[in-house]
Amino acid sequence: MVELNDQNFYYRDLRGRLLGNKAREQLIVEEVAKLERNEFFLEVGCAQGHFEGIARRFSQNVFGGDFAFEKLPLAKKNFPGCRFVGINAERLPFKSNSFDFVLCTEVLEHVPKWRLALKELQRVSRKRVLVTVPLEKGFFWKVLSKFRGMQSRGHLHMLDSLDLEAGLGRGWKAVKRKIVATPSRRLNRLLGNGLGERLAMYSMLLFEKRS
Repeated sequence: MVELNDQNFYYRDLRGRLLGNKAREQLIVEEVAKLERNEFFLEVGCAQGHFEGIARRFSQNVFGGDFAFEKLPLAKKNFPGCRFVGINAERLPFKSNSFDFVLCTEVLEHVPKWRLALKELQRVSRKRVLVTVPLEKGFFWKVLSKFRGMQSRGHLHMLDSLDLEAGLGRGWKAVKRKIVATPSRRLNRLLGNGLGERLAMYSMLLFEKRS
């Protein structure tokens, strides 16, 4: 049985595709593809390293970290050109301003002190931070929760773009917000942000450090 917190679920399982993760992935990949070869990339909550494989096409300095240490050997095996390490999102083991692009997708809702984790993402990044969260306050997840509750999915918080923007530190600004309203990538492009977060599935926010 494939669990919701198994990364394979999001990219290979039919239920994962129906939950909109292909549309969410497309938004992430569009931003990751802007990496330059000399830039440093980090994903916090990388699991088996799916996005590290994508980032490796554009950058030669790719790092991944996850609290679930048991997932990292497979990541290292699948993507030997990348570097993986066990981490705690609330206290990242990296110096400030170590990375140009920091990705954290579908993670903060699992972290007990998510505000502290968001501050850590900003601390270790010198340019950009990209975050995605499920919109638990919205209609889609409220309906799903009638069949499988938040805690059974490992979700501790109901977050949206307003929560994330309120957690921004000094010197950071939100430069892009997009939502995933449907599992269809084509339909999602047509809808844009028109439905709003109350009717959407996921929110993606790109933060940049002010120069």
